Amino acid sequence: MVDDGVAASSSDVSRSAPPPEEKGAGEHVACTEPTRKKPRWEKPIPLANAELRSRTRFVPARQQTLLRLPSGVMKQVTLEPGKMISIGKFGTFKADEIIGRPFGLTYEILADGSLKIMQQAVAEALVESEATNENIFDDGDSQALSYEDIQALKQGGATGREIIQKQLEGNKSYELRTTYSQEKIMKRKESKHLHFFTPLPPDTFHVAAYHFERNPDKVRGMRSDALAQCLSFANVQAGGKYLVVDGTGGLLTGAVLERLGGAGSVHLIHDADSPPALELMPLFNLTPSHTDGILKTMHWAATEPAWTLPSHMTDELAKVYATERERQRARKKREGITDFITTRQQFFDGEFDAVLVASPYEPYSVVYRLIPYLAGSSNVVVHSPHLQPLIEAQARMRANPVFVNVSVTEPWLRRYQVLPQRTHPDMMTSASAGYILHGIRILDTSTE
Repeated sequence: MVDDGVAASSSDVSRSAPPPEEKGAGEHVACTEPTRKKPRWEKPIPLANAELRSRTRFVPARQQTLLRLPSGVMKQVTLEPGKMISIGKFGTFKADEIIGRPFGLTYEILADGSLKIMQQAVAEALVESEATNENIFDDGDSQALSYEDIQALKQGGATGREIIQKQLEGNKSYELRTTYSQEKIMKRKESKHLHFFTPLPPDTFHVAAYHFERNPDKVRGMRSDALAQCLSFANVQAGGKYLVVDGTGGLLTGAVLERLGGAGSVHLIHDADSPPALELMPLFNLTPSHTDGILKTMHWAATEPAWTLPSHMTDELAKVYATERERQRARKKREGITDFITTRQQFFDGEFDAVLVASPYEPYSVVYRLIPYLAGSSNVVVHSPHLQPLIEAQARMRANPVFVNVSVTEPWLRRYQVLPQRTHPDMMTSASAGYILHGIRILDTSTE
């Protein structure tokens, strides 16, 4: 088993929309506040390198885990100690046999339900032969074993490898094929008859790849390489302060939190009074140190300076309780209100290092609202599955003097098979991962 190589690049499509003539000054946002020094992260980083790595090194119990099946498809399971895990037609196994073991090992499910670690095959150069495929016709008569024969072998207790051997022996054209064709047939038979799986670490790449192949519309067409480019354009790193507008169910937010590693802050802005569901985040298996005090949420209405607390919040803060029991019961509610007030004040303090947007709303309206709270030289990154909204937003940002280096790029990814004497790109690949608008916000001091 040899991992495939991946080559990725991005093409600039920003030239397709020249900047329009500059509009009136009322459309521009000028930062009139004095330049402030960016705050540094002064708290100790709560997670050591070993703790950060453990989340993606060992298979956890009672948490969601991704398994790669022989078909290449990923399956999400929850490993409960003492329970049997079913992976459909590929069999069942005991969760205890892989809990605590390293990610990345490939296990074969034996006939008795036990697991055996499959050794990784060494890639070797195939020796060319005089064989040719030009006289081979796939007419269905070359295979001596019928479907009923194969089913009889399975019912008789034959292992997957024994079935493969019987099929190769009964294939009249197998010996006439080239070594490359024989290799392909062998891999195809193994993926069909051998029962094996590989636990995958819950990192950003695998979580994004799983959701993209399962339901790309859910993540707004954001492929793993597009997500990586968004994090790179935004310069997300430990200790930073970031604004996030997430319409991908928590995929973008989880990726930023993983990159921070427990140091920094993420202000997630959403459009509901209640906290967002972020239903895709649990698959990251983030620890409380990744989120507690780091992830803060607030709705769009609270970003307006004129917005005031609802009456039920102000009444709760002003209410006086007579007994200690009542005060204890109200403590959690009051702490939630106080945390929200603190979060809102931190938002208005500004000096955010970047804003990352993956939302169905019109891009420029989102960016326009958040401009005053971005620090100088901060990054603006917007992902969309459609090109036209970003082109229009790019034109308006280019006409605004507080933005420089505004461009739109299209992520592009092609997977390669990397094997001796047979390295080539995959013939099938995803067509698009959306488009990314990115630019840099600068401070306009002309009015000072």
